[in-house]
Amino acid sequence: MDRLASVLVAMVLGTALVGAWPGTPARADGGGAADAGPGQTVGAGAGVDAPLYDVVTTSAARTTMSEFLLAPARKAARARDWARAVPLYQALVVARGPGGAEAQELARLWALAGQNTDAVLAWRAFAGATRDDDARRAAQGEVVRLTGASDPSAGKLELAVLGKEARTCFGRGRTAFRKGQFADALVYFHMGYALAPDLPGFLRELGATYDKLGAQAGKREFYRRYLTQRPFGKTADLIRAELGRERGGLGTLEIRSSLPCTQVWINRQLVPARALATGAVAVAPGTYKGLCFNPRYEIALFEYAEVAAGQRARLTFSWAIVVNQLTQPLGRISIEDPRAPGTMMDLGISAPEIGVLVPDDGRPLRMVVRDDSGSRRDERTVTLAPGKRLVVTW
Repeated sequence: MDRLASVLVAMVLGTALVGAWPGTPARADGGGAADAGPGQTVGAGAGVDAPLYDVVTTSAARTTMSEFLLAPARKAARARDWARAVPLYQALVVARGPGGAEAQELARLWALAGQNTDAVLAWRAFAGATRDDDARRAAQGEVVRLTGASDPSAGKLELAVLGKEARTCFGRGRTAFRKGQFADALVYFHMGYALAPDLPGFLRELGATYDKLGAQAGKREFYRRYLTQRPFGKTADLIRAELGRERGGLGTLEIRSSLPCTQVWINRQLVPARALATGAVAVAPGTYKGLCFNPRYEIALFEYAEVAAGQRARLTFSWAIVVNQLTQPLGRISIEDPRAPGTMMDLGISAPEIGVLVPDDGRPLRMVVRDDSGSRRDERTVTLAPGKRLVVTW
């Protein structure tokens, strides 16, 4: 396991739903909510696809609504406690907007936590929303830099569930709802969702708030995003039932593997045994990233699938096992990376049997075997077959 110890299990644990982290603070007029008072929105730069909570007009100042989260967010960031800092800043961005200092902080946090994919998404959102030209150019530069950078710890960050802070948001949201302040309630509920997305009960209240605002399309889009990001969340079945009432509201994701996976993760959520047993799950239309993890064969294999409305898509993990039987003298194996032609992977010596991805096109791969002293070396071409074992000898 030494070869994968730094990344294998860590890869599957992240649950990030929104992205970004700390940098040079944006100006108060940078498209965020630093000056957002009563009767103001924060979505001026967010475009037509801005979420409803960005563009509704609240009766309370958004800075006031979210002030109680600012100190703990900054404290967590200073302590480099990414697991707490990220959801706190996510909630602040909900309240204060995608173009302000908090959004910029969130983008940097993702990057500092090694989550480059999430950081890129966050920097793009900030660049599209900020009114500060210098900040926009800097954010676009970060997008370019991080897009081309390796992300060896991707998926490592497991976000904390901040139930106490979320309940405060939900409580304030319920109070606003009772007063008929539905825009305020919407913002509070979404802040709570960022802090604890699986807290029981609140999704119904959030749906009712969308109904009061006459935003059926916004409600459906939120449910779709929730189910895409949390297909096995605690309230996923409730949302599945809601979306399933509409034609094309759901699609089907089939899960296949040529060899057994100890664990399968979809969009950073562990797939329960019942879903693996059926081999298919009803999901919202969208993009799904799957991970097949098998520690015995030291493999963590990522694959992607795009599910269209009302259609079926298949997520297939196609891999084989390379068996090291190099004896007298003992030897080690390097094999061409199926996804990076010309790049060799050392399979190590921590286990005699190693899982290796099978190329989609079935092409042969280059293999190099050698003894530890380097006095014996052999180069050959091999073809891997899904679900099969390839025994390597001198």
